[in-house]
Parts: sequence; C-alpha cells; structure tokens
Amino acid sequence: MISRRHLVGAAALSSLPFGMARADGFPDKPIRLVVPFAAGGTGDVLCRTLQEPLQRFLGQPVIVENRLGASGAVGTQHVKNAAPDGYTLLQVGNSTVTTALMQKNAGYDAIKDLAPVGNVATTPMVFLLNPSVPATTIAELIAYDRPRPDQLEYASAGRGSLGHLTNELFNQMAGLKMVYVPYQGSSQATNAVLSGQVKVVITTPSDAINSFVGSGQLRMLGVSSPERSPLVPGVPAIAETLPGFSVLAWFGIAAPAGTPAPVVAKINDAINRSVAEPAMQKKLVFLGMTPAPGSAAAFGNLMRDDQKIWMRVMEQAHLSPE
Repeated sequence: MISRRHLVGAAALSSLPFGMARADGFPDKPIRLVVPFAAGGTGDVLCRTLQEPLQRFLGQPVIVENRLGASGAVGTQHVKNAAPDGYTLLQVGNSTVTTALMQKNAGYDAIKDLAPVGNVATTPMVFLLNPSVPATTIAELIAYDRPRPDQLEYASAGRGSLGHLTNELFNQMAGLKMVYVPYQGSSQATNAVLSGQVKVVITTPSDAINSFVGSGQLRMLGVSSPERSPLVPGVPAIAETLPGFSVLAWFGIAAPAGTPAPVVAKINDAINRSVAEPAMQKKLVFLGMTPAPGSAAAFGNLMRDDQKIWMRVMEQAHLSPE
C-alpha cells in the first residue's frame, strides 16, 4: 500500500530540478563525445586518447563521434540542440569561439549555447619565418618589417582561425602591417612558408615543424605562451619582446547550455581524474600538449576571456563576420 508519506516524497522529488533529482544516477547509458572536425585532427586524437580513462571513471562507454562541416559549426550546432542531460558532449577549442564570431551563420553563441565542462590541455603557438627574410629574432623582424608595410605576407589555416587572429594580434601589438593570405588547413599554410610564397605563419608545433627548423628550412622566432615553453625548449617567448603577448590553443569539453550543475561536476571530476593519471600526462606531452585540468567555472572564464580578446582583435583589424 502506498502511504501518504511516500506520495509526498515522490511529489517532492518530482519537483526538484533535473540536476538534483537525477545526478546521483548519472550516467546510466553511453555518452557521446562529438568532435566537430575530421578524424585524425588534434581535437579528435585528444578525445580518443581521453576516451579510455574517461569511460573508466564514468562507468559507461564514451563514444567519439565526428560531425564535421562549416569550420566546426555543424557539430557544435548538433550538440547545442541536444538534450541538456550530459549524454551529448562537445570537444571545444579556440575555434569554437572564433567561428561563432567570424561566421554570420554559425548558428550558435559559444558562451550562451554551451555549458563549459572542463579544460583538458593547452599548447602554445610558434612563430615561423621563411629564412629568406633577414631576421633571426622577433625584435629583428619587427625592425625589418615596420618600415616596409604590406611587403611581408602571413598565412593561416583559414579566415578566423586561431593562427589568423593570433597574427593579427601580433601585428597590432608590434605596429606592423602584413598581408594576409588564407589557406585551407595548417599544413598548407606551413608549406606556403616553406616554399617562400608567404613569409610568416603562426601555428601549433609538431615534429614535422621541428624537423624543418632543424634543417634550416624554417626559422622559429618565438613561442606564444606568456613564458618560454618546455614543449619548444630554447625558443624565446614573443612576450619577451612584446610584453603581455599571450595566446594558448586550448582543448576542452562542453555540454549543451542548461545541463545540470551536478552532472557537469561529475563529468568534470572524471576529466580531471583522467588527466591526472601519469600515463595520460605522458600521452598529452607526446602530443605536444600541457595538461591543464581545472573546474568547470575556470574553464568558463577561459572561454569568456578568449571571446573578449578576439572580439577586440577583430574590431581593431576591421574584421567582420562573413
């Protein structure tokens, strides 16, 4: 027989917000982690590296699913429109923020439509120069280029990419005026500098780039982290010449806006425990990344700060959404 006490208890439970009523049972089915880019990219490799420890700590399978298109907007819209229950997650990075700013029809707002869950790792950008330019340091490059506006070109993986906006930030802080040449992907942009078609590119480091630098085919003048990075030993920070210059590529996980805080907290805890494992940390360093776990709130602040920086850079560079 159902007593009045049981009925009152059930009514009270049903009146609780979703997060309070259901967080204790989460997760009870597989979780999908959407990567909004093709398999094999940095974000995809990171998620597949995180997959095993994450599902071990969550106690449910984590299925990595690639939904690419429109510079990440297709996959991001898919997650934005998913049920805010923690079972559909999104791999996010700087491009999640910049694409929404640079595309008129991106279909989402990175801050309003997504709930930050946790950061996983960061990596610096490196400033690469074709050796035909007579400069071996950032200071020498600035001194060379400042009296020659519109004579040096810089490449990036596409309009609105992190490399594009980072180079615009560099130009603004250094007082330079380079000509922008967009390419379809970071490898094409780097190859353009290798061939001398373009003279500058700011991109993420890799073994291939290190090889080109070691053979003298490229010069690595600086790293974008606020201080020198152990990932590229011996390379000066751009901030040593331009105080305050700081850009890091970050890679994290988000959920649809409205996902209950207790559910977010459970996933965040699983991310942090995964990243804390020595084996995972070694894998991240091998990928050229620095482990950077933390709270969901801190990750949200990072995303908001990133948006403010690039909005300011776009305004000063007279860049508008297309």
